[in-house]
Amino acid sequence: MNQIQNFSDPGQVITVASISTCLVLSFLLSLVVAKTYQITYRGASFSPSFMVTLVMCSMVIGAVMLIIGSNIARAFSLVGALSIIRFRNAVKDPRDVAYIFLSMGIGMACGTGFYTVAIVLTTITCGASILLALVEFGEHGLTERLVRVQIPLTNDFEGIFDDTLKLHSEQFSLVSAETTRMGTELELTFSIKVPKKFSAAKLIEDLSALNSNLRVQVVGSNHLIDL
Repeated sequence: MNQIQNFSDPGQVITVASISTCLVLSFLLSLVVAKTYQITYRGASFSPSFMVTLVMCSMVIGAVMLIIGSNIARAFSLVGALSIIRFRNAVKDPRDVAYIFLSMGIGMACGTGFYTVAIVLTTITCGASILLALVEFGEHGLTERLVRVQIPLTNDFEGIFDDTLKLHSEQFSLVSAETTRMGTELELTFSIKVPKKFSAAKLIEDLSALNSNLRVQVVGSNHLIDL
């Protein structure tokens, strides 16, 4: 009862203890990875389900590695079976890909019995991720925002807000211009890069003085925005 005989690979015997060790260790280490992801995340659309995905992915990969073992034929057949899976959601943050690969690496290490590798990989990688977040590695001091401003319909709209945007931002550019309210108004969308001591309230106040108090919206977080 404590052993599972692999009939397609008679030389491979999987014990209940090895299965339990693989799954439990994958679960614990991937919890550390998920928590590190939560601590270091700086985006605008945090997804708790992604943390659950990291944990489940690690455990499933660990179990898959136990199933494959040293059977090459089974490995190729598994690749073919998994090739039918299609992921429709685009990865918005490249860091998410790194965490997915880390979770997969932990599962692979646990599934092949390299428990020390899994523990060291988790410890050093998560420590490095937290350190990079603490020192704000790669950040240049400017954050990106989207500004949407509605104005009465006019032919000369591109330079109306230039002076105000120069006052509040380091860089800005017009992203789009479209008509609203049956063609009676224009909605301009600007991408601006602002310092950390940026005041959205002051920007809205200054823009409202130029657009006849129509709608003004400032969108974005300190790091990432989705157009």
